[in-house]
Amino acid sequence: MLLAKLKERWMSKNTDSLVDLEKRARLFRLLQRFAPVLSFVLFFIGIIWILILPYDGYSKGTYISENALLPGQANVEYGYNDIKTAEDYIHKLSRVQDKDSETRAQFIQKEFRLSGFVSAVQHFTFDNNGYNTKGANAFAIHKAPRSDGKEALILSAPWVSRTGEYNTNGIALLLSLAKLFKRNVYWAKDIILLVTDQGKAGTQAWLDAYHGMEDGDEFSAIVMPRSGTIQGAVNLDFPGTQDYETLGIFFGILKNLLEGVNGQLPNLDLINTIVAVVERSNLPIAITLHDTTKHPFSDIKDNEYLRSLFNMLNSMRFLVLGHPSSDAGLYLRYRIDAVTIHGILGTTNLNNLFGFSRIGRLPKCIADVILNLYIYSLVLYYLGTTPIITNLSEKEKTVLATLPAKKHHHLFALTILIITHAAGVIIFNIIQPSFAREYLARFPGETAIGIQFGASLGIFCATILLLIIWISKSKSPEHDGTILKSFCLAESALVIASVSLLNFTLGIATALLILIPYSLTRPSTRLFWKCVQTLILVTLSPSGLATLFGALTETSLVHILSTLLFDYQTFGSWFLTYTCIVYWPINMAMIALVFTQTLS
Repeated sequence: MLLAKLKERWMSKNTDSLVDLEKRARLFRLLQRFAPVLSFVLFFIGIIWILILPYDGYSKGTYISENALLPGQANVEYGYNDIKTAEDYIHKLSRVQDKDSETRAQFIQKEFRLSGFVSAVQHFTFDNNGYNTKGANAFAIHKAPRSDGKEALILSAPWVSRTGEYNTNGIALLLSLAKLFKRNVYWAKDIILLVTDQGKAGTQAWLDAYHGMEDGDEFSAIVMPRSGTIQGAVNLDFPGTQDYETLGIFFGILKNLLEGVNGQLPNLDLINTIVAVVERSNLPIAITLHDTTKHPFSDIKDNEYLRSLFNMLNSMRFLVLGHPSSDAGLYLRYRIDAVTIHGILGTTNLNNLFGFSRIGRLPKCIADVILNLYIYSLVLYYLGTTPIITNLSEKEKTVLATLPAKKHHHLFALTILIITHAAGVIIFNIIQPSFAREYLARFPGETAIGIQFGASLGIFCATILLLIIWISKSKSPEHDGTILKSFCLAESALVIASVSLLNFTLGIATALLILIPYSLTRPSTRLFWKCVQTLILVTLSPSGLATLFGALTETSLVHILSTLLFDYQTFGSWFLTYTCIVYWPINMAMIALVFTQTLS
């Protein structure tokens, strides 16, 4: 009796399981039917969501998460004597700023030592498009009386501003602040004063030496004068000797590209602290993000949303490529929150210009806040702890065996992806600066870069041509384009999700570029549609996008490539790696997809 009941109960469970699986199958077929439409709807919802972000009613006002910072209570201590000191330094700097790197570095070191600091000069060499360029950084360390030497703040200034002019006011301000820091005794962290040479390469060389990551430098991790862990950095960029109209804040990097190496950003508290200091410390200074004092919507009434949208899109454009255009962006790789304060020359409100009387007080107030307290902004990541997919029981496997299964040929899709990724690895090795140094040393830098790009383009075209010939000649029933498309879309989704965790803007840009074209691409028997789809996909390839970007910005391909190569070699940007090994192979596979056949 008992065995009969158990058997009956077991059979009823199997029947229920079969019914449940049939319902799931019907649901799956329904979702599969409407999946293309649903994906497009969600895509446009995402775009609308992004466009809502600049709206003031949706976004939350910025605030300082740590109330103990109290930027309004910062001591504004930069008086007439300090202004006079900065003006005297302008005259001294004008006599040495045109000289060689060694002379300038020795002058800065002498001034630091006259102020009572421990100072040194760091010599470095870096590869600039095949040419070895030398430079010299000068830096000093102020050991704070109240400090235990474990934490420090950097105040830096490059010799050349991002505008191409000499950073005369910026270095003069730094030297005058050095004397101000020396006569005050209430600092809780050490202060490192740094004047860099050869642009961002000088900053990168100093950071590598300070953290013991460059064995070739004259300073090792042991003998280099140092302080403790660097908590923050403020880069002073005030070109020329004129007064300024607006203060631009760079989150680390910029120019024509992005906000930090590999899309990194500083702590939001640091940005908010600067704004709060200006607003609450009686410093009537206009502040803007980056150097965009004007935007295309200036003539439109009630353009606050359009202005915010322009700033957001501008920042996203900067963030995508990971190219630093101010020295502050290089600190972010070492988890050092840094910003660049840039003085924008007056063009319209010439009656409201400001000079050392205001810009001198701003770094002092920021130092008061950062040096005596620790800033942090809370960021949370929610990680799932429960597996979404669980193993099926043995009885469910038995029931699943009763459902019809369709055989799919996966080997063809895997072969295509393996070939294109192998081609991407070859392109990556050819485009690297080390390849040019080893095999193209006899050619000038720009010529070598042109040869590297031509060779990469040749491998791209050869790979596509060989795949098309193979697909056309074999005509195997296993060459299923639907399976290949599924693999390409699945890999693209995986890449976008993974990259978004490291560089959210790059993930968004990748999705915007490929989601619609890749979803609509399909095998075709008509030559016209094959040509149209191939042309679109070639335009979306890295070579096509680089050509299009160069045409729109009137920038040569050689300049674009040299910038990307310099960022990869000097700053450790992984955009080149991502492009060659991840993005480009999927693009080549999608081009091959056009010439396959549909069997599924």
